[in-house]
Amino acid sequence: MPIDRDTGDETPTRNPSRELANNVSPMLLPAPARQIVEGSLTGTDWVRAGATIIASVVAAIVVGRIIRRLMAKWSGRDFAGLILGRLASYATFIVGSIYALSSLGVRVGPLLGALGLGGLVLALALQKPVENFFAGVILQARRPFTVGDTVLLGDHLGRVTDVDSRTTILSSLDGTSIRIPNARVADGDIVNLTRSPFRRSTLDVGVSYDTDLDVATAALGIAISRVQRIVHEPAPLVLLRGFGTSSIDFTIYYWHASDVPSELVARHDLVLAVHQNLTADGITIAFPQMVVWGGSERDGPVYQQFSGPIRTELPRSEVERSPRGGRRMPAPWRRTRPGSTTAPMDSPPPNDSAPNPPPPESD
Repeated sequence: MPIDRDTGDETPTRNPSRELANNVSPMLLPAPARQIVEGSLTGTDWVRAGATIIASVVAAIVVGRIIRRLMAKWSGRDFAGLILGRLASYATFIVGSIYALSSLGVRVGPLLGALGLGGLVLALALQKPVENFFAGVILQARRPFTVGDTVLLGDHLGRVTDVDSRTTILSSLDGTSIRIPNARVADGDIVNLTRSPFRRSTLDVGVSYDTDLDVATAALGIAISRVQRIVHEPAPLVLLRGFGTSSIDFTIYYWHASDVPSELVARHDLVLAVHQNLTADGITIAFPQMVVWGGSERDGPVYQQFSGPIRTELPRSEVERSPRGGRRMPAPWRRTRPGSTTAPMDSPPPNDSAPNPPPPESD
């Protein structure tokens, strides 16, 4: 230590770094310099923290179920109760976890600051789950479908069985389970097949060209009336669509229950009834055919006789102008004055090379 020259006493050495560290707030120091855990931990503290975590998990499950039942009872919306119940469960678990850390003497603020770059990496890693979670909340706000609806999401057709924090779960018609991320569902096309109690489908029927169309229309109407799965309000329609390659085509518009199994069996019954009625009336259901021709010769020529030049008159595309600057009608539609010998511009020129008729013979 240095000695004071006046008194001869030793003076302590100043350390600027230590003085600065003593004057700076602990929150501004790096994580190793801060005390995240206050005091020493005992076995009782760990037991209390574990019991708090278990209690928070149980409380989260109970709160979620209670909110889901209350929402289903008050508003009748199972999907809304599902989303709100899960939000309440997550919030309850987070609160219980913070309380458990506090019982261990962990200072949450410095702990979050100590994460540093690790927290940023964790946030980037949770980007997709967070996006899917909020997409599920948006789906609840828009309510394009509910649990139990049959929907077409992109290329996937099935019944909605659940919507969790990350995916929408479908049960397809063949029994497979399909999970689609909520973000993709919210950004894509959503076709709800069972939002209304009834849907309309179509069936195309082609008859041969020699068919009496009035008789065919009546037969199709009778066939529709025989199918019990087709509803009569709105009324079905039987309309002619046009002339096909090998048939005259009808289109039957009919309504049925909106679920997919009802659609399949209604189409089955209608096809059976249409075939039975058309067959009973002697009407042929046309189908594409190929005729093999042997190339037999005709008895005579196609054209019996022809002679003379062939010339097809075409209308002029431009408008003819008179020498005075006025506009005239195009030549093919221009009127010719009575007694005028002027031929239209598009008339064929006289044939000067044609032979003159022979003079009459003198007696």
